[in-house]
Amino acid sequence: MNGLSFITIIRGPVYTVGNKLNKLLQHLLICCLLPTAYPLLLYAYPPGWSDDILLTPEDDMQRSSPDLDVDTYNNVWAVWDSGSWVNNTAEILYTKRDSLGDSLIPETNISSNVPYSHLPKIAVDASNNIQFIWREASPQGLGIGHTKLANDGSEIVPSHLAVSGAGGGGTNRPEMVLNKYNEINIIWDELPSGYHQMNYTKLDTLGDPVIAKIRVSLENVNALWPGIGVDSFANNHMAYRTDDTVSAYRLTYTKLDKDGNVLIDNKFFGFGYLPTMIADRSQNIHMVYGDHTGPGISIEYLKLDQEANILVGPITLSTYENNNCPHIAMDSLQYLHVVWHLEDPMGIMYTKIDTLGDFVISPIMVVYPPDAVWPALPRIAVDYSNRLHLVWMDQRLGSEDIYYKRGENVGIKETEQLKTVNLPRITVFPNPFSRLTKISFGNVQGAKSIGLKIYDASGRLVRQFDYPTIRQSDHIVWTGTDDIGNHLPAGVYFIQLDTDKFKTTIKIVKLD
Repeated sequence: MNGLSFITIIRGPVYTVGNKLNKLLQHLLICCLLPTAYPLLLYAYPPGWSDDILLTPEDDMQRSSPDLDVDTYNNVWAVWDSGSWVNNTAEILYTKRDSLGDSLIPETNISSNVPYSHLPKIAVDASNNIQFIWREASPQGLGIGHTKLANDGSEIVPSHLAVSGAGGGGTNRPEMVLNKYNEINIIWDELPSGYHQMNYTKLDTLGDPVIAKIRVSLENVNALWPGIGVDSFANNHMAYRTDDTVSAYRLTYTKLDKDGNVLIDNKFFGFGYLPTMIADRSQNIHMVYGDHTGPGISIEYLKLDQEANILVGPITLSTYENNNCPHIAMDSLQYLHVVWHLEDPMGIMYTKIDTLGDFVISPIMVVYPPDAVWPALPRIAVDYSNRLHLVWMDQRLGSEDIYYKRGENVGIKETEQLKTVNLPRITVFPNPFSRLTKISFGNVQGAKSIGLKIYDASGRLVRQFDYPTIRQSDHIVWTGTDDIGNHLPAGVYFIQLDTDKFKTTIKIVKLD
């Protein structure tokens, strides 16, 4: 029996006592008989990834909304809620695991039995203390709860309401990031007067408000599903979906300095939602998000500089019909690791890209049937040895549970980077332009459908060219007019080329 067939026989999800004994047997057999097979055995589903490890007890409690981070010892801290939102009894629960997923602290309640605590986020600070926030009920509406633990799990700051809401529901999917001062930067929304208002809050290291609440979205505009990143200057980079009476799902970006002063106010980047953001060492901002404009729901990548100018993208990472909930992490070599879930076919997808948006590892499914059932809501982190850690919600045991797996990020055969010549592309000259510009496009041979659309900076579609027009030539001349011949004002526009397989976008500036 060779090593690979041995792996096939004994591999399986790790969630029962029997399987834990089986895991021990695996270690003993490897040490005695198959020392060269050790990496393959532990990281075989798929190659380079561990088996799935159940983080939650085998009971009927529903659990959802996981998040994770790692400390400098490469321990994994994961948090989730108990999922009982309908009965207003949800609690915040966490666990601490070593780098192989073995339990150091079992599932533990940290929200002190406060009703309706859910949608938690977690971050490990520079002192290896653990900061938690979540959405919590308050007399004035849903606000932000907080607690802080030491690395051994002891309580430093008790569970408390850090910021009160101002009415209505809101606070959907709050997101958190720590800056270099270990301050807690939070973006969250509430529903104070009939529309979702996006807020920014900053807490000190003890969870007390330094900036209680700043509205960052435009007035009378629905703002939902935010993401936040921080650079080494402690500037906050925030993005979210905005809807108004004209258009919906606009990807909207705002930048604040460390004191909450607005540096860039509600800039639009076409369409998108559920953004997640991270800054690199050059202070450029990397963002992944969902785009429902088709085909299907795509996962897009965008790179911005400090002035919110587009450096790369948008680049389509995936065009499945039901992509959702992307998340991003960066390793010490500045590679980006992106995960998201699929609903049909069901699974958790992963890809590795460089800071130009080129694939280092093409999208692969790392969690999939028959081991998984409706896996969703993935979150990824990279530890100090550049190993990958993934958590998600799964229903394979009949209820919603939280699972974990580890990826090596080394020793994996990395695919050849996709060449940009194989992707549809647009070139525009002149850019900027005044009277007219020529839009040239390539690599659309064999495409079953082709579309060219032009959007203004608010995400409004102003001009589109149909399939027959595009196929007549390798370029189109645009005179800066909309579909009915009106001359459009000076400003920034986005030209988007769509085929049945790929989508690419380029920014253009009209001078007058």
